[in-house]
Amino acid sequence: MHNVIMIVMAAHILLLALVIVLARRRRRILGTGGLIFCALVPVFGPVCGLEMALAETPDPALLKDMIASEERLRKSYITPGSEASTAVPMEEAFLISEPNVRRKMMMKLLNDDPASNMEILMMARFNDDPETAHYATATLTEFQRRTEMALQQSQALLSKNPENHKQRMDYIRQMADYIDSGLLEGHLLARQRMLLEREMSKLSGDDLDMELGVLRIRNLLELKRAPEAIDAARTLIDRFPGQEEPWIALMRVYVECRNAQGIEELRGEMEAAGIQWSYHGQEKMKYFLRGIA
Repeated sequence: MHNVIMIVMAAHILLLALVIVLARRRRRILGTGGLIFCALVPVFGPVCGLEMALAETPDPALLKDMIASEERLRKSYITPGSEASTAVPMEEAFLISEPNVRRKMMMKLLNDDPASNMEILMMARFNDDPETAHYATATLTEFQRRTEMALQQSQALLSKNPENHKQRMDYIRQMADYIDSGLLEGHLLARQRMLLEREMSKLSGDDLDMELGVLRIRNLLELKRAPEAIDAARTLIDRFPGQEEPWIALMRVYVECRNAQGIEELRGEMEAAGIQWSYHGQEKMKYFLRGIA
C-alpha cells in the first residue's frame, strides 16, 4: 500500500513539473489559483493543467471580432423588455396552464388573418379555458361564413360568364383552400369535393398545370373514384414525364387502393422514366413502398 502511494505521489510531482515547463514554453498563464489546484489535487490536477497548457492558441483576429461585436451579439439574443412577456410561440400558448396568456394569444389571432392560423384555432376550440374555446369557435364560425359567402359570389359570377377562365380558376382555388382548411366534415366535405371535381372536369388538358393536376388526383381519390384518379394521373404523367409529382400521385392511388399489380408495374416504369427526383420526393416514394418487396 505504501509503495502505491509513493508511485502516485511521484507521478503527481512529475506531471506537475511537466505542466510548469509546458506553460512557460507556450507562454500560458495558469495563475496562482490554477497552480494551487494542480498541486493539491493528486494526478487529476496536473492532468487539467496539461489540458490548459496544450490548448490551441486563440486566433487574435477572431478574438478582436468577437470583442468588437459583443454588443451586437448580446442584442441579438436578448428580447426587448417590452416584448419579453409576449414572446411565446402560438402553439405553446395553448398548452401552458395560464388562461391569461391563452386569452392574450387568442385576441392577437382575432386581429390577424385566421386562414394563416387555422391549425391553432382548431386546436383552441377544445381548450379547457371556456373563454379561449369561445373565442376560437367564434373566429372559426365567422371565417367559415365569410368563406362560404365568397364562394357563392364566385359561383354567381361564373354562372353569368361560364367562359371566363380566370374566374373559374379562382373559384377552384377557393374551393380547394376551403376543403384543406379542415372546417368541413362528413357530407358537407363530400359535397364540396364533388363541386370541386365538377368544376375541374370542365378544364381542358392544357389548363391543368402540375398543381391543379395533382389536386384533382387527390380529390378523386378522396371521392373513392380510383379509376378516374388513375386516368388523371396517367394524363399528367404524359404531360410531365420527367417530373416526380405525377408519379408520386399515381403511386399514392395504387397504395391506398392496395393495387399490388399496379404498384409493381409502376415501379418498373419509374426505373426507365428518367425521373428527376428530389430528396423529399424520394422519401415519399420510400414511404409508399415500405413493406412492399
